[in-house]
Amino acid sequence: MSNKSIRAPQLVAPFGPGAILELGGESFVCMDISRWPAGECPVLPENPLQSVLGKTIRRPPVEESNAEVPFYRFPRWLFCPSCRRLYDYRARVDEDNSFGTPICDQAQCKKASLVPMRFVAVCEHGHLQDVDWFRWAHRNSQISESGQCTRQTANLKFITTGASGGDFNAMTIRCESCHSAKTFEELTSRPYPFKCHGRQPWEGYRETTCESIPRVFPRAASNVYYAQTRSALDIRDGGKERAGRRDALMHWLNPHPNLQGLRSVSKLIPDWETRTEIYQNLVEEAVRQFGLAEDVSRNAVIEAIKANGSDGEAKGVGTGGNSQHEILISEWPVLSSKLSIKSPFLQTRPFLTKNVWPDLYCQPFEQITLVDRLREVRALVGFRRMRPDKSATEVEVDLGNGLDWLPGIDTFGEGVFVKLSESYVASWESRVQPLLEDRMSHLLEACMRWGREPAKVYASPRFIALHTLAHGLLRRLAFDAGYSSTSIRERIYCSGGADPAAGILLYTSDGDSEGSLGGLVRQGDPNRFLSTLQRTLADLSWCSADPVCGEMEHQGVDGMNAAACHACALVGETSCAFNNSLLDRRLLVGSLDGRIPGLFAGLVSEAC
Repeated sequence: MSNKSIRAPQLVAPFGPGAILELGGESFVCMDISRWPAGECPVLPENPLQSVLGKTIRRPPVEESNAEVPFYRFPRWLFCPSCRRLYDYRARVDEDNSFGTPICDQAQCKKASLVPMRFVAVCEHGHLQDVDWFRWAHRNSQISESGQCTRQTANLKFITTGASGGDFNAMTIRCESCHSAKTFEELTSRPYPFKCHGRQPWEGYRETTCESIPRVFPRAASNVYYAQTRSALDIRDGGKERAGRRDALMHWLNPHPNLQGLRSVSKLIPDWETRTEIYQNLVEEAVRQFGLAEDVSRNAVIEAIKANGSDGEAKGVGTGGNSQHEILISEWPVLSSKLSIKSPFLQTRPFLTKNVWPDLYCQPFEQITLVDRLREVRALVGFRRMRPDKSATEVEVDLGNGLDWLPGIDTFGEGVFVKLSESYVASWESRVQPLLEDRMSHLLEACMRWGREPAKVYASPRFIALHTLAHGLLRRLAFDAGYSSTSIRERIYCSGGADPAAGILLYTSDGDSEGSLGGLVRQGDPNRFLSTLQRTLADLSWCSADPVCGEMEHQGVDGMNAAACHACALVGETSCAFNNSLLDRRLLVGSLDGRIPGLFAGLVSEAC
């Protein structure tokens, strides 16, 4: 396959180690990174993600290096579209053919190119193997009736009758030598009747044990491969700038004349932290003096009060843990800052909605930030098969060989960041939470099954409203800005408790260029974006599938969507980080029966 190639970023997702790639009518699977030419994989420049993951991130080889990432032909079972003969195309035969396109050896077929079989077998431990068509055709056959048949003497053919619209019972594997035959009818509806090999196709024949029962799926099915990726924005310079301002704030707070009185009050009132009116004046003064976001200034004031006379040493923006949620939370203070950032990797221009938008829209929306330039680093840490949740084993990209690097890419682009008012969102959430207890209980269980951690964050009205708003804006921006919907991605910043967050970033980035043409930023201009927001709310207020869609309680993946379908809220798989789940238009615009108050219910009538 030396004359076939794919772009380097595609080797991280969607065609990284363990993924099946169809190229030029042939099918291959990407080998693990222990077989990659690591010396030809350049190390990405310094980035925050490698600190979080604890491993170096290397970019797949570029075309100029002439290095090749190894792929393995899979499935090995091929058939001739002319005579329908099945071939067990072993690696030795492939090597003798110089890895060229396999052809049929029957004279009447005139060297027709062989076609890979459609089905493969996978298990929940991440193993992948061919369907053994010889064993399948001869399963339950009686030697007394069909005679003895071996792999060497068998002459298998893949027969399709076209009956029943091409159903599985219209596809048959038949052995012309012994006349044994079996349809595909039981192949996908039941567990694969043969043992799991316990390995990946390119690992060769080695002794392994796997107790998992394989299932058979089409090789192009989405549940054959679930890439496990992590991504982070490069906020280093913005974070340092913010940390420096916070240091200055802490040094300013320590000798402040009002601080000692607040410390005395804190000893008398146990719940003083929740009673923000006690120290709100000092928070507002800190915001004016240092330009930090209100929540950052509030946390600094609380920290200074708790310090009880200590030096109040400031804490910088840490990387947090290595989950995707923790990475996002570390980005939130930088993106939500009221001061602009201008660094080689992050350039922002924040605009407060106050005095720019009508008061009705300023209540829920606090700030719009134009991100003129951003750098995103993505790394592939592993993959799962059969299911993307924790019930399936996550396979490391080096198959556990202990390598100190991961495949990844860095991309440059632009975006629009929307920050919602915390007081507005918290007030709405306190009203709607009691009305959705049963629904949130179901979502909490589903999030735990699917590995959405922390589950309480994702199974919350706040997150679902933010996520649905992101999808609505994404669909509208794609239409207005001229981008394809799959080229715009989302980042949802959601958190409750002591350090709340409520915002979304919609952005586009490309690994083969230094960004994009500015169309997304232009749409994010506050005056223009208000119109976009109004049309988005109008879009989400109805669906062509209403009233059915608007009354649904459980639809989509594992019933995690309510009023959300392809006609109103779903987007392309590459745009959504949550498998198009955890969506509900009702939490934005209100339910049809009026039982659920929407976060923007007061804006919908004006938008329409």
